[in-house]
Amino acid sequence: MAGRICLIKSVISAIPLFYLSIFKAPEFVYKSIISIQQRFLWGWGKEKRSISWVSWEDVCKPKEEGGLGIRDIRRFNYALLAKWRWRIVSEEKGRWKDLLVSKYGMNLDRSLGPVKFQSWWWRDLQKVCTEGEGGGWFHNQLVWKVGGGEKVNFWEDVWIDNINLKSLYPRLFSLSLDQGLMVIEVGEWVGAAWRWNLRWRRDRFEWETLLETNLVQLLSRVSLLKDQKDVQMWGCDGLGSFSVNSAYDCLAKQARSLH
Repeated sequence: MAGRICLIKSVISAIPLFYLSIFKAPEFVYKSIISIQQRFLWGWGKEKRSISWVSWEDVCKPKEEGGLGIRDIRRFNYALLAKWRWRIVSEEKGRWKDLLVSKYGMNLDRSLGPVKFQSWWWRDLQKVCTEGEGGGWFHNQLVWKVGGGEKVNFWEDVWIDNINLKSLYPRLFSLSLDQGLMVIEVGEWVGAAWRWNLRWRRDRFEWETLLETNLVQLLSRVSLLKDQKDVQMWGCDGLGSFSVNSAYDCLAKQARSLH
């Protein structure tokens, strides 16, 4: 059994690695690969159909959770493709990225652009990274380290305490006149000091004023830095740098939470 598990991880899962790192596989390819893995694990490679004693979902769980640590091929494909998405939203430069920018003529980390102008590869990449709740599993793991505040959306991006202010203070968001603005637009520099300037549609009720006080206290912990760029970080592993393993773990946790 240990030998078969080792071969599944190092051979059967590794053979399609190159293609899975570039293209989103069709559903029947996922099912075919999983079928081969199951037959080899439970049937010793025999052609006859064998009994699967444990569900494949449990087999793919980490060893710490009672599984065998075999990677789910679909999630692995998604994690590999997410690396391209990370390279797009990060500061990495390259001709391939310049080509995408010139082709779609847009800010690649915020807009999808007209569907009719998108290649199949680009559509698949967008689909893979936007699945799940909210903005998608990939977007939900992106956090900002604020510099000058020119790229960070004040209410909707994650830049304080690993949660966006829109979700943390939904009532204040509904009253705000600063919806859609960047951090740099919700305040001003007074000499060398930064001062927040929150604007509201109306006067707040007493309980809303308490929420505003809490928000101001939270904002006081952040110091903007002139002439420094905002840096996007990968928040899944707490280290800030993207890795395929952390993306796979993120997808696996999301799947277990849904079940």
